[in-house]
Amino acid sequence: MPPQQEEQDLSADHSATRAVMGHPHRQDPRQQHRRRSSSLSEFTLYEIHQDEIVEQDPEKDQTLHAGGLVLVAEPEKLKEQLNDSVLEEFELEDQGTFKCTNWSGKHYYSDYIKAGIEYKQKQDPEYLPKKDVVMLFESPSSHFTDSAFHNASKYRFHDWPPPKYSRSKSVLGPNRYACMNGSSYPVFLRDGAPPAGLLEHWAEVLPDFVPPTFVDKIDTQENSVYAYLPVEQLQHHVNDPETHFHLAGKDAIHLMTQKTTQLLPDTRTKRPCVVKTTHSMGSKGIFIIADDEDEKEFEDFLLESGNPSYVVVDFVDIARNVACHFFMHPNGSVVWFGSNENHREPDGKFSTDSYLLLEHQESLKEMQLPFVEEVVRYCRAMNFWGFCGIDVLFDSSGAGYLVDINPRVTGSCPALMTLQKLQTVYGFDVGMFRRAGDINYRGSSQKLLQEVSQYNQDHKGKSCVVIHSMYESAAKEENDPDSVITQVNLGVYGKSLGECKLVLNHFAKPDDAC
Repeated sequence: MPPQQEEQDLSADHSATRAVMGHPHRQDPRQQHRRRSSSLSEFTLYEIHQDEIVEQDPEKDQTLHAGGLVLVAEPEKLKEQLNDSVLEEFELEDQGTFKCTNWSGKHYYSDYIKAGIEYKQKQDPEYLPKKDVVMLFESPSSHFTDSAFHNASKYRFHDWPPPKYSRSKSVLGPNRYACMNGSSYPVFLRDGAPPAGLLEHWAEVLPDFVPPTFVDKIDTQENSVYAYLPVEQLQHHVNDPETHFHLAGKDAIHLMTQKTTQLLPDTRTKRPCVVKTTHSMGSKGIFIIADDEDEKEFEDFLLESGNPSYVVVDFVDIARNVACHFFMHPNGSVVWFGSNENHREPDGKFSTDSYLLLEHQESLKEMQLPFVEEVVRYCRAMNFWGFCGIDVLFDSSGAGYLVDINPRVTGSCPALMTLQKLQTVYGFDVGMFRRAGDINYRGSSQKLLQEVSQYNQDHKGKSCVVIHSMYESAAKEENDPDSVITQVNLGVYGKSLGECKLVLNHFAKPDDAC
């Protein structure tokens, strides 16, 4: 699905350039004469690169490309015009209708959040008085006290059993999203920067890469956060944290739509049934209850994990497992990033890999839009906006069931954005992305970067490996560099799905395969 060019290129739009320069379409000749006789000291010279403007000094810059230059009398108006360009992706006239446009490829996560905040502040000047916004992609934990953000008593998430490596959790997810953050607001990283070499890798492989900035501290008094999930310790959230927590719960789905699995009163009324803890993530806290033995396993889990809340729903015989990713503007319109699907393996189980196929994007979008529209309307009624993803299961008859809503940036979204960017340059139309579980490369992070760089050079124009995130663990055996493991979130993009899978299996192996 090639990106739709919804936005105008300011450097190619002559009417926009005239407006920037302050020249009306028709002028009195005397006014034109006065304008021409003005001193150059009254103007500022800018060179325009797509959405970036760079001030030029003719005395210092020896080479000036005249085609991209404008002479500006009021430079602040030009900056405002470029800052507002993201708003062109939205229908700002609020008519109560659902509007959805495809991602243009020009703006990134923090750009959309900035646009939403500015829109909200125009509606309500008192909205979000703390203007130093930080993008927080690290999820809080309720079971790991050494996590950067520990929700001990409020907004408890059922991340049980805890991950093997709590330190890697603060690196893998946040960096995965940072590669598509843009530069409007900084990203919080506990270490203050990505692992060595990762930023340079992104710049090398991602077309039109916009380097993010980073902070390693959040001032609870001065900063507002756009949070992946609500955090107990932080005072100023872009969205109300109580609402955010409500929407993140599986007990909220039945309030949004009837296109979902039937709620059951208990685990014995109908079997098989599915039990889900309300605020779990990934595949944690999900049990299929077919008999009393399954029931016993679930009861043991409840005792061990602190008796979390849960819902019981009807079992669906799954034929297709599809997810989509989108941004909800405060006015109710939507930017669509795309869809991915989990395919069934020969053993009958669904793969945890995300299959990305551009030729299927429009049909997948058509399948999921009815569910998205109901989610968006509910979120807007709750005054919630921002990034979101949903999971929809389809049975063999084609009936669909909304089974999960993730009111945040979702895992495969950066991979979909990457594929669309690579499609515009190389014509790539397929990709595979692997992040679920403990996915590892046997070797150091620097060895991984070197091997990936060599692969990309050798296969330029045919396929490309992108390390979205990585975390090097300590050597399992002392003085044995070969025992070093680098955990990865990694995608392979190209023109052959089979080749992508082979390359993915080489660079990103599940833990039990290392």
